[in-house]
Amino acid sequence: MEALSKSFSVMRANMRARRLFREDDGVEGCGMFHKRPEMPLHILGNILRLKLILIFAPIYIFIPRSVFEAVDNYIRFNWLLQYAITPDAVLSDAPGGGKGQYAVTEFQPAWMLEVTIRDGKLQAFQQIPLSDEIAEVGYTALSYSMDSAAVLASEAGFVPGPGPGRRKYTRQDKRSMGEYLLRLYCSATRREGNPDRTEYIWLDEFCLSDSRLSDDDKTVIEKQRKLELGKMADVFRCAVQVAVFCDKPNCDHTTLTCPWGQRLFTLQEILHAETVLRLTRHQRRTLAAQLFRTTGRSFREKMQKHAAEGNRWHLNAIYQHTVNAGTVPWQVAIHALVVEAIRRDEASGFLNHKRLGTALNGLLPRRARLTDLGNGGWNDLAWLLELNQGFYNAAGLAAVCCLSEDNSVAWLGKPIDPAAGNERLEPVVTAFPVSSNSPGSYNSNPALTIIAGETLGFRPVPLKRDAYGLYNNEEMKSTKLLARCVAWTFALLGTAILGSGNINSGVLVYYLIAIPYCIFELLVSTMYLQRDGWVVLEHALWGEMFEAKLGEQDYNLRKLTHWGERQLVPKWELPGRQSNVKLVDLRNRVYVDAVVVSRPNAMVPLAIHGSGVTCMLLDRAEDSDRDSTIVARKVGMCNVPPYIFSQTIKSGTTYVGNPPSKIPSTKFQLF
Repeated sequence: MEALSKSFSVMRANMRARRLFREDDGVEGCGMFHKRPEMPLHILGNILRLKLILIFAPIYIFIPRSVFEAVDNYIRFNWLLQYAITPDAVLSDAPGGGKGQYAVTEFQPAWMLEVTIRDGKLQAFQQIPLSDEIAEVGYTALSYSMDSAAVLASEAGFVPGPGPGRRKYTRQDKRSMGEYLLRLYCSATRREGNPDRTEYIWLDEFCLSDSRLSDDDKTVIEKQRKLELGKMADVFRCAVQVAVFCDKPNCDHTTLTCPWGQRLFTLQEILHAETVLRLTRHQRRTLAAQLFRTTGRSFREKMQKHAAEGNRWHLNAIYQHTVNAGTVPWQVAIHALVVEAIRRDEASGFLNHKRLGTALNGLLPRRARLTDLGNGGWNDLAWLLELNQGFYNAAGLAAVCCLSEDNSVAWLGKPIDPAAGNERLEPVVTAFPVSSNSPGSYNSNPALTIIAGETLGFRPVPLKRDAYGLYNNEEMKSTKLLARCVAWTFALLGTAILGSGNINSGVLVYYLIAIPYCIFELLVSTMYLQRDGWVVLEHALWGEMFEAKLGEQDYNLRKLTHWGERQLVPKWELPGRQSNVKLVDLRNRVYVDAVVVSRPNAMVPLAIHGSGVTCMLLDRAEDSDRDSTIVARKVGMCNVPPYIFSQTIKSGTTYVGNPPSKIPSTKFQLF
């Protein structure tokens, strides 16, 4: 009796007979056609369904509901079928000719400065080719930011002019400012007890091209500069000592606020230095600086300490890898290098990442030929990741990248900051870039191939009324049993009347019980939704009180569990956007927040990340056209509970990129 009382109480509070004719907004009804309420024939489709059920009530009542559910599931769309496609590997067509191959490295620079120092002051310098004799003696490499050199120059009265195009300084001004730094270095080393000497120094703007070339030889100069910049990591690795400078007073160059340490190329210049000379200024308005000699290991250990104190865990991992080689595996080290390089490049305003490949080349286990780099930041990065495929799984990078601000890049973007609680990052799929140059299929950006992945789809219309709610909900169990007992009692009575030969009366009895039973079943169906997976609920439609609104559609969904702050879920944000969708698991009554640029219709797990599973949200084409199944579009990221793997289906291979322009994207209004 208690169970029956609860059932009747739920029915009184939640039955909505009007939903049999017009469904609520955002809910797909059970009509025969035009099931969504905004469609013109929605009411007509519902009326036709009701009439057919009532007309054939005696037959309908005895057909098992599992038959109807099987038919409904059969006609639903899924991605079990995926056409076989064969995109070219990124390495199949090298920009420098041939197929992808590793670089044969020239470890040493081509030119050097021969510097004459008298009484601790710069007397003269000239560019000379590097020789075996100079290599045996060794050279000093100067590491600095151009802005710090500009401060030195301005204090001496030199005012640089604007450079051509978007360049901040002209090449000649860079050399002039570099000379002021060279003078500072010579005066600072006087205290080491050798004021008169000849020293060999590598200083970028004086050593990147042959000084004997005239300004008319721009093509040759640019070619030489590209070659020298491409081996920057080896130039500093082979130096006997690296002198580090910034203009900030009393700075030891190991803190996170040091201007020198925030540069993209700092990573190349310091990671393998054996001896470090710290040029530190103690007064703002003076050219004087003191020199402090330390080992490269000790210097990097201090940088590692400051990185940990500032919660810069990727930077901490980089220095930990160099200081204690082997303790940090290559998957973690490469990931940290790539993420830190992207972050530094964007912080410097270089959103196109033109120098990203050059800055990373030489720091990874396998290096690219310089002729294969320089075709765009993301393309260069894809090339390097593929060359290092034996050491790094690109699924890790895909799992931490936000959407690009203009959504022009297929799967790459600004990486999220690592934080305590979500630093765990273990790929559950294998991912790598593939060529994006197939006509009609890709644009110029590299697509991402995800192998051995799994996919979970979202319904186009998130909520759907459960026509069989009477049978799928525990609180209706006792009421269903009572209704069936009454129905069978009258059915036996009708059968007995038919057996006596009174056919009309027997059929009438069947109708008298079948029609009320069908009406009761229909009314109960207005209380429930199909709770069979994940759906996308837009903020514009559901608002902040979405749980209450969802509970109005289904009594069982009034209370949901939020997967988020308590699980330290990582956040992928877009500038100027807040969480604009809720991803809701109707079966397990769990929801997560997500930021997307258009409605996703699928998600693919990429990695175990923190406490949960990081997934990429995709917009996949839903038709069977072969061309449109090649590439899915990334529209967002999310982190979900681990039980997601019990709900996904095997998808074999998934391609993420920018689909052909002829395919319309499924958009909805963002706010």
